[in-house]
Amino acid sequence: MMQWYAKVLAMIPKQLRLQKAEEKRLSKFPDFKTHKRNKHPRPYHKVGGARVHTTGFIDVSGNHAAFMLWRDGNELTDRLFLANLFLKISGGGFYPIFEFHWHPSHKGIHCKLPCKTNSDYLNRQLPGAPEFDITKDYGKLLDPRDPLDRIELIKLFCIKCGIALPESSDGGQMKLIA
Repeated sequence: MMQWYAKVLAMIPKQLRLQKAEEKRLSKFPDFKTHKRNKHPRPYHKVGGARVHTTGFIDVSGNHAAFMLWRDGNELTDRLFLANLFLKISGGGFYPIFEFHWHPSHKGIHCKLPCKTNSDYLNRQLPGAPEFDITKDYGKLLDPRDPLDRIELIKLFCIKCGIALPESSDGGQMKLIA
């Protein structure tokens, strides 16, 4: 676990590449449960309600944790999927190093990185961080409410973060559905 995070504050692309290259593994596809307010640490302590479903914090390495959330809605445009990769900080803090978003209402699949900023994002999401459109990496319209589409979003998030996927029953890693 990282003992301090001062050098993370002005993260450069090389540091992000090193974080991505560090060995990380998702042991199984996570279950989503209705998220209750004040159940999880910051930055998700105020999020909750019957429409919000989360995995909680999942250890993917000794230094990293992932958090995934999807919000339901009557229409596809009311739904969203969010996933974060955090660097674990001693003392129980989390520093976001990758934020993955899918908002069918107004944007394609995009991510935010704490790259080339001077903001302190400890226990926060990444407001004001550079944003990158990655929709071109996956052309199919996905619905977070659909469990198979949610698995596709999880897979895409893991691939972008360098997180090894759980193995399928045939012994190979599960592949993205075309």
